[in-house]
Amino acid sequence: MNISDLENNIVSNSTKKFPPVHLWNPELCEGQEICINREGDWFYNNSEIKNQRLIQLFSSVLKKEKDNYFLVTPSEKVPVKVEIAPYVIINFDLLDNKVIKLDTNLEYSFYLDEVNTSRLIKYDNTHIPLVHVRNSIEGFFNRSTYYKLVDFALANKLIKDDALFISSSNHDHLIGKIA
Repeated sequence: MNISDLENNIVSNSTKKFPPVHLWNPELCEGQEICINREGDWFYNNSEIKNQRLIQLFSSVLKKEKDNYFLVTPSEKVPVKVEIAPYVIINFDLLDNKVIKLDTNLEYSFYLDEVNTSRLIKYDNTHIPLVHVRNSIEGFFNRSTYYKLVDFALANKLIKDDALFISSSNHDHLIGKIA
């Protein structure tokens, strides 16, 4: 994957927030290993990628097909192994109109609504919430943000059928189960 070509493709689509990766269906290009671990750290061939701009660039061309993630350009598609989800939710704000805005580790924010909603998955013998971030790509909450959401839900008594919710955009979003 040529970084210059990738960057040029993204710059040419600067009128959109993200390139139209859903329109790109190139051949699979294997040989390198890109991984995103449980902490949201990105790795290339077992070496951590520390350049945040490069990670943001990669995240902008991330595509999900079924349960698999790929970095996609018009000419290449590289598999990405993802331990939980590519995005990490690092903060939330409750806005005046009772909408929750979530901020990610990759400088992208979005609102919890009827499309960007949550679901629970089983991970390491516990349930964790995943949130739809964009284009079928999900994110998970970092520990401190998750505990703040739990405190918020408990303080507002947002419990139904032994499940904990937060409300945003007139929808309930599942964040956990009551033991």
